[in-house]
Amino acid sequence: MNQQQYFEILGALLSIGYSLLLMKENKTGWLLGIASSCISVWLFYQTQLFAQAIISVYFALVGIYGYWYWHRAEKHHEHIHIWPVHFHPIAIITIAVIGFPLASIFAAYTKSASPVLDTLVTVSGFIASIKEARKILSSWLYWFIINLASAWLYYTQHLNYYAILMVVYAGICIPGYISWHRIYQAQKKTAANR
Repeated sequence: MNQQQYFEILGALLSIGYSLLLMKENKTGWLLGIASSCISVWLFYQTQLFAQAIISVYFALVGIYGYWYWHRAEKHHEHIHIWPVHFHPIAIITIAVIGFPLASIFAAYTKSASPVLDTLVTVSGFIASIKEARKILSSWLYWFIINLASAWLYYTQHLNYYAILMVVYAGICIPGYISWHRIYQAQKKTAANR
């Protein structure tokens, strides 16, 4: 096993732990996510997926924010909430408006292996990670789609462990959504009974 594969496996294990802890609304998951993101920065730089390297730096920063926000939310008894429906088309348009021009820049000025998919996954991840940090239920649905697209992207760049991880992540999104939905419903019921 070479060094890249070792770090891929370590990053994958940390990422799975991160997802499972967040699914249970446990803020410790953010610490695992930060560590995994730092490993990913190095891996993506090595494999010339530059937008993925950039978003991994961003994920580490969001991890710090997420840990802080969830810690504060615990003190104020804040839990899962829902995004208004009209925010979703705005998010999709934002992804396209930012993603396609950035993809053109990466295609023209870098050796990016897959500029369009790399950039669209990256921009989508910016939005989904903030939604997750803010405990917005639909973040799990966004991540389901992003993870499947990422699996293909990583597979094409021979990051096979990360490709498998993204498929596992997509699978985790289903019980993650169900778990957060149950927490949300229980929270609504408790609030109604007050």
